[in-house]
Amino acid sequence: MTRDELDEILMNTTPVPPDASTSASSPATTVPVTWAPRRWPAFLTIAPQPRTPLADRPGRYLASVLRDAWLPLLVGAVLTALTYLSSGLIPTVLGRVVDHGMSHGLSAQLVPGLIALAALGVAGGLVGGVTELFAFGSWVSGWQPSVRGVGYRLGLRSRAVTREVSSGDVVSTATSDADSIGALMYFIVTVIGSLISTVVVAILMLRMDTGLGLLVLLGLPVVLLGVGTLLRPLNRRMSVQREEQGRLTTVTTDVVAGLRVLRGIGGEDVYAARYAEQSAKVRAAGIKVASTQAMLAAIRAGAPMILTALVVGASATAALEGRITAGEFVTFYGYTTFLIWPLGALADLMQFMTRAWVGAKKVARVAAVEPLVRDDDVDPAAVLDPTGDLVDEASGVRLAGGRMTALVCARPALSAALAERLGRPDDEAAVTLSGTDLRRLPIEQVRRAVVVSGAHAEAFAGPLAGEVLGEQVELAAQRGLVELMTLHAGTDRPDATRADVPLTTAQAESAYRALEVAVAGDVLDSLGGLEGQLTEKARNLSGGQRQRLALARAVARQAPVLVLIEPTSALDSHTEDLVAQRLREARAGLTTVVVTSSPLLLSRCDEVILLEAVDAEPAASARVGERARGTHHELSQLDAYTDVVERGAGA
Repeated sequence: MTRDELDEILMNTTPVPPDASTSASSPATTVPVTWAPRRWPAFLTIAPQPRTPLADRPGRYLASVLRDAWLPLLVGAVLTALTYLSSGLIPTVLGRVVDHGMSHGLSAQLVPGLIALAALGVAGGLVGGVTELFAFGSWVSGWQPSVRGVGYRLGLRSRAVTREVSSGDVVSTATSDADSIGALMYFIVTVIGSLISTVVVAILMLRMDTGLGLLVLLGLPVVLLGVGTLLRPLNRRMSVQREEQGRLTTVTTDVVAGLRVLRGIGGEDVYAARYAEQSAKVRAAGIKVASTQAMLAAIRAGAPMILTALVVGASATAALEGRITAGEFVTFYGYTTFLIWPLGALADLMQFMTRAWVGAKKVARVAAVEPLVRDDDVDPAAVLDPTGDLVDEASGVRLAGGRMTALVCARPALSAALAERLGRPDDEAAVTLSGTDLRRLPIEQVRRAVVVSGAHAEAFAGPLAGEVLGEQVELAAQRGLVELMTLHAGTDRPDATRADVPLTTAQAESAYRALEVAVAGDVLDSLGGLEGQLTEKARNLSGGQRQRLALARAVARQAPVLVLIEPTSALDSHTEDLVAQRLREARAGLTTVVVTSSPLLLSRCDEVILLEAVDAEPAASARVGERARGTHHELSQLDAYTDVVERGAGA
């Protein structure tokens, strides 16, 4: 779609307000799609959260999905059976019509049979339409808990999940794997219905001719056995292909997140080579899967045809011998052709069962990730006093309460790791606040008392006020498709790039103060106020603006303890000096910890602690200890301190 076409759509289409009763604007023009019921069945709706917890074993997880989806599975199976039976009975009626026609010619006796044929066709079409609704509901019942459960678990345990599962695997689990589990539910419905109809047709065949009936009923398992022999190697090869695809997705997501950096350092060729290498592995694994799938498809297509040819030959012989009539011959041929459908459905189920098992293992892998923090050891008698000293037991570093303290280290990753520990990111290290171990306090209480703003804080799409104040304000109404297209197209229409956020006077003043502390007035101007809209990851802001927005968000929390990691690394010296001055004034009397090597920020701190590594480990997990502490002026007499500061300032 061109930009001119998009503009024409936006000029002629008005989004429907969330509450038409409160809208006094001109009537909105909408594009009717199709009729839809006012209220959909529960199994066709998206639940606000997973209906059952995710099981950490693939078998248990699939069992829980089947248990929760019993209603659409049951109704769908019954309707599928009726749909198949309406088709399966057509050969019976058709055979009788042929016999009557050969015995009596074109007479009135053919009319009831022809009416029955028409009725079966109409009934099959009507029931088939309703069947698809419930079959789709079965697919939703398998897909929805998978994708929503993985997303819900990722939201609650994102850091723990990303430590053990790559981002590419998480994306593939929430997309292709969830779809495979949904497809399994769909084919379960189809197979159950087809088995019911197969039993009915088998009884009719045996009543007509026992020998021919046994030929068909014994031939079908032979065909299924041929299909089943390929499932084990297919499962093994699909697991390998799924692992390689997950690694390729990880490479892709990494480059999307760091595309600007890659272009800045000229790393496109290195990435392209890495992508090509992993893509070749995916292709090689896919070729192995394709060969097995091709053999499976050949057996699925060829074996039923061979069985049909045998049945037709045996039926023709029986008709010539007079054991069956011409009409019964037609009926047997129709039955054999009909039974190919249930056979194909069962083969599809066996194939998708392999994919679903692989997907269930991936979902269970995400579900098995334990949270990094728990409230199992909470002490009901523990009382949090957020005004006291903050102590990191691993390093022995003590941070005075009510003061602004800076952490400086020649290895910035070590000081950043210490600062992150202060917010209890996990339950491994002990951190005390006013003598109370943070692990003995409810995690929600810790999160309200200690706020950590990382060096690469995330930004989210939505109104500026919501980004700054967070949970302090109500969420804005969800935007429609036209509004989102308008926003991401960069149009200047004010009604599309602004959000109606209900703010009290106190909330607005709090947001303005936080933005002022972060010297983010230009952010307000560029977005047109607190109602201005941020795109995904705030891509409509510069890097420096995003950093100041993250600082404003942290300041707006007004937490008793605020930990900032490199909050001014992307700012020019003039802006950085203003931020340092205003941050000190805004946080007067509160505990503030800053990880930085900027002399402008260090000079505003009450105390500076110089850290050093106490072992030679290269990782950020290396032990760190305190080497010296004092004011910025006092520590400037130490060569080790000035080396770090000068290197950070680019001197």
